[in-house]
Amino acid sequence: MRLFIFLVLFSVYGCSSSSQLKKSEQEHTVKQNQIKDSLAFELCQIYGLDQGIRDSSLKFDTRQATTLALDTLNFNKVVAFVTANGFPTHKLLGIENFDKECVALAVPAVLLHNPNRLVKEKKYFDLFLNEVKKNNLDASYFATILDKYYWVYSKNKETRRVFYGSQFGKPCIQTKDATNKARIEIGLKPLEDDGFLDCGDEELDRPKKRI
Repeated sequence: MRLFIFLVLFSVYGCSSSSQLKKSEQEHTVKQNQIKDSLAFELCQIYGLDQGIRDSSLKFDTRQATTLALDTLNFNKVVAFVTANGFPTHKLLGIENFDKECVALAVPAVLLHNPNRLVKEKKYFDLFLNEVKKNNLDASYFATILDKYYWVYSKNKETRRVFYGSQFGKPCIQTKDATNKARIEIGLKPLEDDGFLDCGDEELDRPKKRI
């Protein structure tokens, strides 16, 4: 009789414990999904600002100054996001969230619009180079971001020059050694001679020591 009572009690309490555990797991999953949704929404807000200010249908006198101010604001937000949460990935945000354009492209877009911060400031170059090393940011795209700086500020405005070699074009053979050293630093293979252009005796921009 005692054995029967023990088995009944064990069954009741065992089922209750299992039910509570299942409920706890469900609550944890819901909470994690809410966090992921919140982070995804934050990235979409950043992307909205980044793209919205570039809407050609908007007409106002202070466009350039406003764009620069928003780019700086967005860059600071991206740095804060990555520092606090990590680089946006499927794992961090969930597959459904990360498949949204505004989530996946927020950080790449903002970095592309702030290449000067990576070229000139060591702490930001190192921050995102670390994400390249972790395979969260593509090395070729990182080179594209950096090359945008050299393309924009190229001394040759007719045939703009780059340094790394990217979607913006081929670098100059005159910087071959420095270029290949820099490419290796960010995880890219060095270029062969046919990956360069002969820029003659042009004055070329080269990386300066980052502060």
